[in-house]
Amino acid sequence: MRTGSRPNPRNLGPMKARPTSAFLCALALLAVAAPAQARPYTLRPAPLRASPSASARVLDEADANESVTILETKGGWQHVRLGVDREGWLPAALVSNVWIKAWKKERKLFLLNGERVEATYRMGLAWQAPAGDKQRLGDMATPEGRFYIAAVEAVPKDDVSGARGLRVSYPNAEDARRGLAAGLIKRDVYLRIVRAVRAGQLPLQHTALGSVIDIHGGGSGRDWTLGCLALDDADVVALFDRVGKGTRVEVYASAADETRLNEPNYLAAAVLAGAQAQLQAPAIYTHEAMRGATLSFPGGDIDPGQAVCSDIVVRALRSAGIDLQALIYEDRLLHPRRYGRRGEVPNPSLDHRRVRNIVPYLRAHAAIGAIGPAGELQPGDIVVLDTGIVNGTPYDHIGIVDTKRDPAGNPQLINLWTVGYRTQSMSLLGKSYPTVVAWFRLGHPFDYE
Repeated sequence: MRTGSRPNPRNLGPMKARPTSAFLCALALLAVAAPAQARPYTLRPAPLRASPSASARVLDEADANESVTILETKGGWQHVRLGVDREGWLPAALVSNVWIKAWKKERKLFLLNGERVEATYRMGLAWQAPAGDKQRLGDMATPEGRFYIAAVEAVPKDDVSGARGLRVSYPNAEDARRGLAAGLIKRDVYLRIVRAVRAGQLPLQHTALGSVIDIHGGGSGRDWTLGCLALDDADVVALFDRVGKGTRVEVYASAADETRLNEPNYLAAAVLAGAQAQLQAPAIYTHEAMRGATLSFPGGDIDPGQAVCSDIVVRALRSAGIDLQALIYEDRLLHPRRYGRRGEVPNPSLDHRRVRNIVPYLRAHAAIGAIGPAGELQPGDIVVLDTGIVNGTPYDHIGIVDTKRDPAGNPQLINLWTVGYRTQSMSLLGKSYPTVVAWFRLGHPFDYE
């Protein structure tokens, strides 16, 4: 049996009668809360152009499945913003509002257009492990996170997939990082998966991470797959006719899990907690920490008792599930122009520990922020300062906004100031020195998978 094939539901006993899809859809339209993070996204990678023309200058690139903000529509083009200030024009046909969402616990799959639920389907999951995120080959689990439809089958190749098959882009980049850290895959396999995902292609299949995760037919009356999401044949046909390659798919453990992850301050609170935890065992800024060291990858770090200012941010984000070491390494490999040093080989032991590299990454991938003075900062925001060091860039210090305020009412910054200091919450904002030169607020956790 191939990696993602399914046992025949006819061998698992009789299925119970169920309400019609139309009835379930009507219930969903009444009961399902609109997702807070429903945003248009890119169906496949494309250049961001300076004007609405295929011959216009290329400003940057958009990866597949990147969330965008539409600023203007002109003809067959849309002026969009990605991250904080990556703006440009994309063909309107490459931007979509149609997406799929699944709640595993409730066994429900939804088709949405923006925030509007257009159809609701009952689904079946794995017969041995319907709960839990997929980790490896043979665990019988359905993956959770953000994916896309990577391939379609109008006529599935096996006899149990029912009327249609929609291949989900498992493993995603986060799955590949986790597999690399666990020793399930090698560095070259990890990189092949990351490149494929950013390009909107089918990721490498048949690895130790598992593969062949489909939305398919065959029946939804009970859990019977090896990790796929099974619909009734009539439902998968209806879904197949509305979606295609590149359609976003978000899989949540439950409705409550979606609500939790879509809270506007979810990541900010997690980052703040990670920063405040470091105040309990403050690291010291040392000359040794300033020197480069060979780190493990991903998840590498120097001695936790030592640090430079960037390490405080890296550790806070890592505690929130975001590994800047891996994310900056991947971004530099795929988009070197953002970092301004073409031809320089990315260094996964050092790049994420330099503020000058954190800034372009966050410009490209944070949800809110600016290059320039800060506006209304919130706890958990990331602030970049110019302290006057002459090093070819104004981006020479970084910290995280605390809940504490100084006597003047300005928020304090959790940071590691300079050699000999320890991690602390300091009054650094709202003054003439040091100067705030950038600030960032993170978005949905799926944006960093």
